[in-house]
Amino acid sequence: MEGVVVRGRGSVYKRCGCVDRATGRQLAGRCRQLSRRGHGSWYFSFGVRSPGCGGRRLRRGGYATRAEARTALTRLYRTSASQLGLLTVGEWLTSWHASRNRLRASTRRNYRSHLENHLIPLVGNVLLAELDLPCLQELFDRLAGSVSVMTAHRVRAALRTALNAAVRAGVLVDNPARHIELSTTMRPHPVVWTAERIEEWRRTGIRPSVAVWTVEQTAAFLAAISDHRLYAAFRVIAVRGLRRGEAVGLRWSDLDLHRGTLSVARQLQYQGGQLVPCPPKSRASRRTIALDPDTITALRAHQRRQKTEEKAAGTAWANSGYVFTTPTGKPLNPEVLTKHLRELNTLTGLPPVRLHDLRHGAASLMLAAGADLKVVQDVLGHSSIVLTADTYTSVLPDLAHRTAADTAELIRQAGCLVPGTARPRHREYPQRPEDSQHEPPHGRQRRRSRQA
Repeated sequence: MEGVVVRGRGSVYKRCGCVDRATGRQLAGRCRQLSRRGHGSWYFSFGVRSPGCGGRRLRRGGYATRAEARTALTRLYRTSASQLGLLTVGEWLTSWHASRNRLRASTRRNYRSHLENHLIPLVGNVLLAELDLPCLQELFDRLAGSVSVMTAHRVRAALRTALNAAVRAGVLVDNPARHIELSTTMRPHPVVWTAERIEEWRRTGIRPSVAVWTVEQTAAFLAAISDHRLYAAFRVIAVRGLRRGEAVGLRWSDLDLHRGTLSVARQLQYQGGQLVPCPPKSRASRRTIALDPDTITALRAHQRRQKTEEKAAGTAWANSGYVFTTPTGKPLNPEVLTKHLRELNTLTGLPPVRLHDLRHGAASLMLAAGADLKVVQDVLGHSSIVLTADTYTSVLPDLAHRTAADTAELIRQAGCLVPGTARPRHREYPQRPEDSQHEPPHGRQRRRSRQA
């Protein structure tokens, strides 16, 4: 609000809610009992003028002491004098969102959803200068009853980012969103479709939120869909762990089938009714991945199929350069892969998984094959090995049992335990000549000293 002018230093006064019996109107500051301690409460007011709203007077009250009212007046007066303090939270959030030109499109869309659906309806009319922790804590306590814990954390993250910008602009001294308390949340970790979980799912219809196929189930799925025109796409995701946007964003120039490598340089997202090329999710997501011989064979077969489709399409063919396209060569919507997976999953009769679960499954397969955790991190494009370890180290029960058995075998081979017993086997050390007696030398020396 450029051009805000604060008029005067403001005033602090006391008033109450007592009513004049004759007129039925409040006495306000004319009540004779205001001099009594505890009667009424303290208020403050000051005038402002701005080009957008002309002149007006801000009034706030309900303070228990004069000192509290004076402190609140000073705080609001100073922020108002900064020419931005009279912005409401809604006005600040809207202008902040509009200025974030470097945001990823998906992040911008999520921020807008959080602002329009949660923050602005609840605290949009509060002056930015008066936003404090009690106000925000009450907001998020109410929000927790209507949204998931994960959504509440994301809304808080959006608000915290916006208010950090307000602190940098000098509008706020501190960011109250940093101190909001929320219920802790845990990301759902992938679990394997064991026989027990499959039986439970078929009996109750309840499935884990994130579940991955075993090695045998993944192999059965890939074998069953080997004739599908997008088989190579599903194989790349299931074996090499690409995200769906990365898979449909692959161009033939990103592949080196002679050397057996695949480079992730972009992803495709569906925004505003059209497909938009975007950078990978993070810096670590921009990576080069080694391909196995079977995946290379699948990609070569897909390339031949695409050339056949190009001849069939004739002039209608769109030479987009993407690896996975529509039958006329246009870029593929990521949602198409999701839709096809649901259909193929049902046809194969395997327990249900999401498309992103194939990526989780790829990590599980690599770990089962003995891959180092750092290698798994690099292939998946995780920014931190902590995320990789936290997500996948407990995925495969067979791997965990095998590791436990291998550890026990190491102990047995070291001879620390006698097989079949719990008694330790003592190592036999060579005896010295003086140790051949029943008593060690130092014991005989102590006995001689006592006799002397």
